[in-house]
Amino acid sequence: MNRRFFLKILLGLGLGAYFPKIADAAQAEELHEPQENYKPLTLVKFLRQIVTADSRTSRIFMWNADEEIKNARLEYFLVGEDAANFGNVVVDYFEQSGEATFIYFCALKNLKPESLYKFRVISEDGATEWQNFRTAGFGNFQMLVFSDSQCVNYNVWKKTADTAEKNFPDAEIVTVVGDLVDNGQAAYQWRAWHESAAKVLHERIFAPVMGNHECYGLDWLNCLPTGYLHHFRTPTNDAKKFDGYFYSFDYGAAHFFVLNTQFLELDKINAGLRDAQEYWFRRDEANTNRRWKIVLMHKDIYDYAQDKFNDIAEIFMGLFDELNIDLVLTGHLHTYRNRGHIFARQKSDSGPCYVLCGRSGDQKYVEPHSDVDDVAFENLREEPESYIALDVSEETLTLTCKTVDGKILDNFTLEK
Repeated sequence: MNRRFFLKILLGLGLGAYFPKIADAAQAEELHEPQENYKPLTLVKFLRQIVTADSRTSRIFMWNADEEIKNARLEYFLVGEDAANFGNVVVDYFEQSGEATFIYFCALKNLKPESLYKFRVISEDGATEWQNFRTAGFGNFQMLVFSDSQCVNYNVWKKTADTAEKNFPDAEIVTVVGDLVDNGQAAYQWRAWHESAAKVLHERIFAPVMGNHECYGLDWLNCLPTGYLHHFRTPTNDAKKFDGYFYSFDYGAAHFFVLNTQFLELDKINAGLRDAQEYWFRRDEANTNRRWKIVLMHKDIYDYAQDKFNDIAEIFMGLFDELNIDLVLTGHLHTYRNRGHIFARQKSDSGPCYVLCGRSGDQKYVEPHSDVDDVAFENLREEPESYIALDVSEETLTLTCKTVDGKILDNFTLEK
């Protein structure tokens, strides 16, 4: 009797609890024995995991290719089990700024919570290397938060993302709070963004947020965010005109609302965003049972030039008060600011906590200091790129903002 056969019998008889060390070894053996005589499938680019409404039991996978991949399938299996599974793959042919791209999409459902899986893309021509994906549970988790990764030179975004990944290797989920690219209709921008994000997105879930630069055409006039919508398939919101524009998801103890602030850019092209989103937002909030309620959106609530709340504040802040939102993370202004709790537009000991995320790309802005801010970088003209690590548990939210040169710019904890 060989070792692998013995381990299969052990687990099959349910004796793992009596022989824990041997059971652990069985898990490490990954009892699934997949076919391995494939050639490397080099056509697959930017293989990524996209957040789903419930990451305990489902996952979305996407990848790009410059030419069609024949009979592409996603093979996956639960580590420790013998059966292979294959997910159905849908292909989207997409042309942008003179470049043709095939974008592939595969949605998996009925997964086992808090479990480790392996997956790869296979076709007639070969297979990618195996990667891991882990389904979520109800426990603690860490999220990396970036904003405004748009660049002229995407090596800056790569440095920010790689630095965050190195310092917080246990983060399970990643978001960029809008303006991922400088021009949403430029194919080379998306290619450079994906290439630079490869390390931080490897085996992590991505939760994208639309920004205003995703709604600019090559002529720099407002346009529909077709590049963003093709590159990221997000959970449905049942709004036919705005599918992919806003969405929500559960992860651990938190419920995230990903809101759209691009009214100025989109209202004349695709009217009705505000009403559709508010109707969905109220309904979605009424159905959540998670401990924490967190908003991710691109444009900020404050106009620093006039030192007052702006039109985005008019639309959202009353709703956030009413719906008992705990934390609001914004971007757009390319500077880090922590305002603490604000309720009814006044500094408060309660109400939503508002944090403006700093930039992760190379586009520098300088906004004045204001009394609304509890934390801001001292020398605004020399503010470096930064990122946030958000630690979530049932009882606390802990936010740590670090600059790329290693300085802790801010660290605080919210408690229930």
